[in-house]
Amino acid sequence: MRFEAVFLFQILILFWKLHREEMILHCLLLLLSISSAISSENLDETTAVVGKFNAADVIESLHSRDLFKCVKHSKPMDCSEILENGNSESGVYTIWPRSRISKCTSLEVYCDMETTGGGWTVIQRRGDFGNAQNYFDKTWNDYKEGFGNLKREFWLGNENILAITNQAQYSVRFDVKNKEGMSVFAMYGSFWIDGEHEKYKLHLRDYSGNAGDAISSHSEKEFYTKDQPNVPSNVKLGNVKHTGGWWFNTFTSTSLNGLNNNGEQHSNVQQGMSWATFGAYTGTISFSEIKVRSEKF
Repeated sequence: MRFEAVFLFQILILFWKLHREEMILHCLLLLLSISSAISSENLDETTAVVGKFNAADVIESLHSRDLFKCVKHSKPMDCSEILENGNSESGVYTIWPRSRISKCTSLEVYCDMETTGGGWTVIQRRGDFGNAQNYFDKTWNDYKEGFGNLKREFWLGNENILAITNQAQYSVRFDVKNKEGMSVFAMYGSFWIDGEHEKYKLHLRDYSGNAGDAISSHSEKEFYTKDQPNVPSNVKLGNVKHTGGWWFNTFTSTSLNGLNNNGEQHSNVQQGMSWATFGAYTGTISFSEIKVRSEKF
């Protein structure tokens, strides 16, 4: 049994040099590799086989097959944990929000791995993707469940946004672009929404960026859709018929789910995509993206 003892000692030394979180996986692979040999009826042949093993060669072979690749989060809760797992390309991934709302069910999301360090979970995107200009003029249930194509235009869904932003402290980033290609952004250090029983009320604070703070006045406001216009009785929207779901205020200084005029001015600019401190209500916004990231990132 001398050969087995030497072999196991070499393996243990190499294991200790590796990350401790990988120890369990390594030990399981080792036991599986050796168990068949030790179960052999011919002990002499088993000793000979084990004696021929070289621990370093075994480890190198397993590493070459990515069997020892360290995965920090087996069920990542958002795109920041997807990034921590070593996935650095933007695209569609599966997450498992850890909140009572989602009950750890899986959810497909689009991850932005390029903007300011990456790890952003995108919750909205608008642009010139061939949809009708009123594509976002949907019902309460549409906005609740989400709609669209994660690689094109979409709203992730208020229930999904709720599940993500209530599992930790999150920041939010609004990116907008005009038809000339000028891009600006607004970040808020704290962001979350309440549940459906409170009409997905918006909460955000701590602005930074170069787009101007056009949405802080919408904080503490309830979500609005054409079939559930949740506007307090003291708020007068006038003759303006809003389109698209949003957290509307007495004076609406932003609405990124309005009519998509693709950067062209129309007579209905107050119903279109707007960010008051960037182009005011000229209807010149041609692209928007809203994304969230855990503050621990």
